[in-house]
This record gives sequence, structure tokens and C-alpha cells, in this order.
Amino acid sequence: MINDMHKKDLNIGLLSPWVAATPTTEIDKGKEYFCVATWGTMSMWSSPKFAMLTSKIGRELHSLPHGHLIGETRQIQALGLTDFRAETFTVWHERAHMAAFYKSGAHQHAMTSMKDAIDFRVRRVWVKGSDLPIVGDNDATKAFVLRIKSGGFAEAVKA
Repeated sequence: MINDMHKKDLNIGLLSPWVAATPTTEIDKGKEYFCVATWGTMSMWSSPKFAMLTSKIGRELHSLPHGHLIGETRQIQALGLTDFRAETFTVWHERAHMAAFYKSGAHQHAMTSMKDAIDFRVRRVWVKGSDLPIVGDNDATKAFVLRIKSGGFAEAVKA
């Protein structure tokens, strides 16, 4: 059931604008970059703890060394008391940078402490530099997210 919910979810909720960690001038428009889209559903009662943990993750994410994270956006959707959804969309210079971040610090702590509260799924895709949204452009961010969610990018097979 959760797999079907994830695959069919093309909703756009409270979507944050695209935030760049790497200046646009440093992005190779023709290069493919590694993108991870996380999706989770939990009860509304778990959302305050989730919000606190993701705030810490965001601070760590944006303090990574230059050349790791390209940019990110995230969204939440409250679809009912038992279906509060949260998604993140991060683009990385290298797959190894993503793996190191996900296995350390605040992210690892959040995954461990929420493991029984959230049903979690992930998509890994390749995106070209020319596909990235413009910072602060809500329409471009929405189109980028919908393209990821609808299978519009080449899948990156799990390493």
C-alpha cells in the first residue's frame, strides 16, 4: 500500500523554493548530477518531532563544504491525521557526498529516531545542470519536482 501511495503521489504541497548551495555560474549545464528524492508518510502526531529533526538536518546540509550539495527543496502535505507527508529533493555534485551526509550527524540520528514513526521511500535519479530550477522561481521548482515524481529523469540504480 505504501509503495502504491509513493508511486502515485504527484501532489504538490507546501513546496519551498529551490535553494542553491552552489552558484548557478559553477553548474555545468551539460553534466548529469545525482539527485535524491525522499518521501515519507507519518501520523500528524509525529510531525513536530520530524520538524525539529529536519531543522537540524537543514542546518547541517547547508554547512557542508563547497562542492558537495548543489541545491535542495522540500515540501510537506497534511492529507489527514494518519497521512502527513514530507519530501526532500537534493542534488549533489557526487553520489559519494550524498552517501557520506546520509550516514552521519543529524540525518543518521533522525533516521534512527523516526524509524518506527515514518514509512519512508526514496527515488534516485540523474538530472542535468540545465534541468535545475532557478533560485526562488516557484514555477520552475514545481516543474522540477513534478518531473522527478512522475519519472521524467533517468533512474540512478542503487549503488
